Amino acid sequence: MAHLSRIPLAPLRDGTRKLLRSPQAMHAAVLGAVAYHPDAGRTLWRLDSDNRHRPYLYTVTQVAPDWTALVEQAGWLVDEPNAKPVVADYGQLLAQLQPGQVYGFRLTASPVQNSRTPQNPTKTQTDRIAAAADGKTRSFRMGHRTAAHQLAWFTDRVKGFGFELKEVPASAPAAPSILPLTAPAAEPEPTLDVRITARDRRQFTKTDSSGTGNTTVTITTATYEGTLTVTDPFTLARTLLTGIGPAKAYGCGLLTLAAAQ
Repeated sequence: MAHLSRIPLAPLRDGTRKLLRSPQAMHAAVLGAVAYHPDAGRTLWRLDSDNRHRPYLYTVTQVAPDWTALVEQAGWLVDEPNAKPVVADYGQLLAQLQPGQVYGFRLTASPVQNSRTPQNPTKTQTDRIAAAADGKTRSFRMGHRTAAHQLAWFTDRVKGFGFELKEVPASAPAAPSILPLTAPAAEPEPTLDVRITARDRRQFTKTDSSGTGNTTVTITTATYEGTLTVTDPFTLARTLLTGIGPAKAYGCGLLTLAAAQ
């Protein structure tokens, strides 16, 4: 049974600072909350640190988590309800999804593209290209860097996630005091209620698969907010449980819903 958790973090604690700096450390801390279970399944997490005084960690786990160790490391050590983790049965929300419902949403994702010819290849990419015997290599996964491409990456994919973005009518032009001699302009096209509220580029090293050296990992992220309308409850429920896009181990892919404003 899936669970949605929200854990408030104390930003001045040394343990919190470590987790905020390192996606690897945060991933390990999240997995630690379900490590007791022999088959924990997929775990998603997202760090909302737009308010640096009160960062929150959101997670979706397939089993009931135990946040005791994480709170001891990075949580608020006060006996106040709003300083404690909140764990909810996610199945209740998923069961209530119906076509036509409107929700506000938030998502931090890693918008990427595949290319065999990167413009500024890294050393690892250069070595792979040079080592290809036939001159052909597998496509490289590269992050979109401009806000326009990051937004298009998301809007082009929403139909496969079980929802559509709410349309916002464009503002009507002010009525002229004197009627124009030309034909009136066409009605402006509606815009989609989605915006990028944060963009980041995370870089860190991890041990490579051979265990003999380190590999540099670079992740480009974008945080999307807006309003959606449910079109396919089953597909949306699967999206909420499995996430969107790559880099899920490093805090990307978790979509959350809230009451629409």
